[in-house]
Amino acid sequence: VNASLGPATPTAFDPGAYTQLDQQINADFGYEIRDGVNLAFGAEWREEQYTVNAGEPNSIIAPGSSGLRGFPPQDAGEFDRDNWAVYTDLEVDVTDAWLVQGALRYEDFSDFGDTTNFKIASRFSVTDTFNIRGAVSTGFHAPTPGQANVQTTITTFDGSTGLQVEEGLVKPTNPQALANGGKELTEETSENYSLGFTWAIGEKTDLTIDGYFIEVEDRIYRTGDIQTDQGNTISFYTNALDVEHQGIDLVLTSNWEWGSSANTDFTFAFNYNEIDVVDQKLVNGVNPVSDSLVEDIENNYPEHRWTLTGNFLIGENFNVMSRINFFGEHYDERGRIGVGDGESALVDSTYYVDIEA
Repeated sequence: VNASLGPATPTAFDPGAYTQLDQQINADFGYEIRDGVNLAFGAEWREEQYTVNAGEPNSIIAPGSSGLRGFPPQDAGEFDRDNWAVYTDLEVDVTDAWLVQGALRYEDFSDFGDTTNFKIASRFSVTDTFNIRGAVSTGFHAPTPGQANVQTTITTFDGSTGLQVEEGLVKPTNPQALANGGKELTEETSENYSLGFTWAIGEKTDLTIDGYFIEVEDRIYRTGDIQTDQGNTISFYTNALDVEHQGIDLVLTSNWEWGSSANTDFTFAFNYNEIDVVDQKLVNGVNPVSDSLVEDIENNYPEHRWTLTGNFLIGENFNVMSRINFFGEHYDERGRIGVGDGESALVDSTYYVDIEA
């Protein structure tokens, strides 16, 4: 409803729309320079177009349609960004047992600048069936035109009390945002490290185990409610957090034959992952992301996750697939962990089963 319209309020509204359009052209090439030396290279062009369409008048008249206020004409518009990139990748068999790979990528964005990233990886065959592998790389994630230009008023939930609150979301370069610590978004950057091995156990079973550590800087999040000098509250997207991810990936595959016309492929995939927020960039001298949201980022996802899949092939025309999905325990996003009334609930681990014929 829109409370200002009284009994005449509609109960259905067209608050407007967001539209995201992506166009991309790329070309990739591979060339064997000589035996054991392979070169890859390529280029890419991309354009992103983010459009906000204004809502109908009944959804805009203050206080607006509940749940989601209509987008006013002054917030509507079309926002574009284009970028281009080039990359090269070289793989060299230094010896019969040692492979080395190096890659370099340059990308230029029309709105916030350019970025250069690299990867160095290597694999060493200890035996014919056991390989050690590792990689070091950098990466990035560009802010979307939507994150940089969205403006709206939404009904959301306070992370501590669970109560509904109205929240105004403005673009980071809005004058109110600039006056309260907002600034143009830049890319998130990462440093990535991994080390593991592959092992062929007999003729039918393969095992891979990899440990990884990822440092993400300038992760983009929406700020909490910021009180302005005008007496209202706003929020906006900002490069707020530095986050670390670490964990282990394990994949075990095996194939078993049942006579001459049936066989089964088994796959067990396990992941353990920890997330830690290690730093915040202050906005007007305060942390832009609330303690409750930081707690959710670190605890709202299961640390343990695995799937067990069996694909049963019978003859040439029939197969049955069954998969068990496991999600470990984690904390609900409402409330705080170990804090009095309304304490955040520990969500038990759970299983899902998929069957397909």
